[in-house]
Amino acid sequence: MGVQKSKRRGDALAQVRKYNCGPMQSLLILCGQEGTGKSTVAKAITEYLRNGASFDAENMLQVNPFEFNDEFQALAIKNSIALIHNFYEAGYETVVAGSFIGNRNGYDRFRKLLSGKPNIIVVMLTTSKPVRDDRRIKREKPSCPEWRQALDNKYPPDRTLHDSEATGDYRYLEIDNSTLTLQATIEKLRQFAPGLFIKSNKDY
Repeated sequence: MGVQKSKRRGDALAQVRKYNCGPMQSLLILCGQEGTGKSTVAKAITEYLRNGASFDAENMLQVNPFEFNDEFQALAIKNSIALIHNFYEAGYETVVAGSFIGNRNGYDRFRKLLSGKPNIIVVMLTTSKPVRDDRRIKREKPSCPEWRQALDNKYPPDRTLHDSEATGDYRYLEIDNSTLTLQATIEKLRQFAPGLFIKSNKDY
C-alpha cells in the first residue's frame, strides 16, 4: 500500500512538472511589519499553488524564554532554510515562507546559507497603522497600545529590500493590503508570478 501511494505521488508530481510553465524551484518570501498579514497569507495561499508548500516561521519559533536578538534571528533563518530544503527535496517546486527576514541584511544572511538558485520573489506586505492595530488587537496574542507602538518604533517599515533590488538576486513586489481582502492579496501575487499558481483564485 505504501509503495502504491508513493508511486501515485511520483506520477502526480511528474504530471505537474510536465505542465508547469514556471521555474522548477521558486521561493516567495513574505515580509512586513507585524499585522500586515504574513501568517494569514502563508496559511491560505497553499491551495492556489501549482505544486507548492508554505509555512510561517512564527509558528515554529515558539520558545520560552524569548528574546528577539541576533542569535534568535539566526535560529529563525536556519529553521526556515531547513524546511525550504526539505520541501524541495520532497518534490515541491514552490515554497512560500514568511516571518523570518525583514530587511536586506537578513536576506543576505539567509541567502548565503540557502543551497541552489531558486527563483526568489520578496513580497513586502504593507498595511496602514489603524488596520494593523485592529488586526493585532483581534489576534490571540495579548497586546496593548504601548507595546504595539514600541514594536513599531523598533521595527519601522523596511525600504532596504526595495532600494537594493538591483544588486540582489530576487524580484521585489510590494502589496498594500489595507483595503484588500485575503483573496485579492493572493490574486496580486498570482498576477505577478502566474506560472506558480494553478489559476486565478477568482475561479474558486
